[in-house]
Amino acid sequence: MNYLFVMPSSTKIKQQAYVFPIGIAYVSASLKASGRKVFTLNLNYKEGSISEIISDTIWNNQIDVIAVGGLTAQYWAVKEIIDCAKAAKPDLIVWVGGGLITSDPIAAMEALENADCGMIGEGEITICKLAEAVEQNLDLETVKGIVYKRKKEWFITEKQEEIQDLDHLPYPDYEGFEFGEVVKKEPTDMFAIAGGHFACISFGRSCPFQCTFCFHPSGTKYRKRSLDSAFAEIDWLLERYDIRNIYVTDELFSQDIDYVREFCKRIKQRKLGFMVQLRVDFITEELVRLLKESGCISALLGLESANNAVLKSMRKHITIEQIESALQLLYQVGLNAQGTFIFGDLAETKETALQTIQWWKEHPQYLIKLAFITVYPGSYLYQVACKQGIIKDKVQFIKDGCPYINVSKMTDKEYRELTELVDSLYSESSDYLEEVKIEYTGFGKVSFSGRCPECKKSNTWKNQDPFRPENYIYCKYCNRAMNIIPADYLDNRAERKLQSMKEHKIAVWPVKNSVQIMTQVIPSLLKENIYFIDSSKFKQGTTLGETKKYVHAPEMIDQEKIDTVILSITTPTVLEIIDEITKKYPSVKQILYAGDLLQ
Repeated sequence: MNYLFVMPSSTKIKQQAYVFPIGIAYVSASLKASGRKVFTLNLNYKEGSISEIISDTIWNNQIDVIAVGGLTAQYWAVKEIIDCAKAAKPDLIVWVGGGLITSDPIAAMEALENADCGMIGEGEITICKLAEAVEQNLDLETVKGIVYKRKKEWFITEKQEEIQDLDHLPYPDYEGFEFGEVVKKEPTDMFAIAGGHFACISFGRSCPFQCTFCFHPSGTKYRKRSLDSAFAEIDWLLERYDIRNIYVTDELFSQDIDYVREFCKRIKQRKLGFMVQLRVDFITEELVRLLKESGCISALLGLESANNAVLKSMRKHITIEQIESALQLLYQVGLNAQGTFIFGDLAETKETALQTIQWWKEHPQYLIKLAFITVYPGSYLYQVACKQGIIKDKVQFIKDGCPYINVSKMTDKEYRELTELVDSLYSESSDYLEEVKIEYTGFGKVSFSGRCPECKKSNTWKNQDPFRPENYIYCKYCNRAMNIIPADYLDNRAERKLQSMKEHKIAVWPVKNSVQIMTQVIPSLLKENIYFIDSSKFKQGTTLGETKKYVHAPEMIDQEKIDTVILSITTPTVLEIIDEITKKYPSVKQILYAGDLLQ
């Protein structure tokens, strides 16, 4: 039999790098290691329609089984692949894996509609056993860790054991999924620091802490690789690709200080930059100095709230006092840190949220982001929301993209008011550059240069969203972290462009905090022919900041026969919006990124 793995697209911007998903690459490598004939298709950077690409690949290689996977947030991308594959070859066998399936297997399979079998949990062993069963015409019930239809009813087999020895897994299938194409592209967001060229390396799997908003598709028992194994993979990558930095995906990387000491010694020898995730309760002065002296570029922290009652409810097992101590230590040593406060926990009230916001305002030096909890399938919050009837239809919830829902102690009115407040907080840059020049580079992105306020040296930052707040950039010379909004330095090009489109009916979608900045730079957005659209029911019916512009549901596009949609974001989430527009709203003749107004 011939097998095909398809990696969903993460970006439509050919010049842009993306985070290489090592999960599907591990599973592909394992099936290849079993000796089977395995083909791979990475949909990123491919020309033509997905339907034609998949159909051609299936027939040119006589594919019998297609495997695809992803997280719940990638539902529409995964479904499109499955539907295209089945349309091309109706008798094709379709397998799906990843967090999308593991988090709620039956609901996910119902939502996908055309998948034949789902793999639950880690897929490296499961897919080989599944292939063996299909090839030998065995009963699928003998395969552990899958969901499939038996007598027209969904059936989940016995749980697959978690993989204990991570060292013996083959390296992810970098070559099959064209990792070389990713590493040479221009990165954005946190991976743009230190020149990009990142490789994500798995040093360990899972986490035992069970935070209420989190879900781990790789299980609950923490396991880690030996440093010999991890660095053998790093050396293998160094021989083949132009990597300059690594991102350690292990969430409990710093739990064992002896492990960290040896890691730092080895990474320093290879002169690689690196990023890590840290728990604030593990942070000590020795740890921070070790990381800083060994080439650590930035540390990602799970902060979540500045209120201890909320942190306890989240099962974070940390306190605001520990957060303050850790941030202060990182700041003093000069190691950049990134973290986020998320609102909407079960214990969240209007008062606790405002307390967190006040703390955030009093500590601007830490560049902490603000966001709302997304209730993802598999999490404790998801279980609560289903039990309480907040989520009435689990299948539709997945199809809707897991929209924001209120599981907190706040009233719906208070929740809406909080979303408006948070959106309004990002209106100014925290730092100001000198001698700034901005150039439109395509796909809504800009390249801009400016002189660092700290070391006075000029930098250039590529592939930036001009209207995005919390746009954290780094000086490549002194490594200073800055929150810069390119829109602060724009001329009136975007305003002139929008004025020239006055004959059109235009929608701006979605209503993120970037829209507040857009209206300041492009005042014509407040005219009558412009409508603000968002899928979140908590935003629909509200007004945009202090303006009188209402936020509407997407159905307004049909009602008003809107012909142009301006996308306010350029993150991968926008791919789902584009897909929805093209399939549901035929009146829309053109889709633009907000940055395209700068052409």
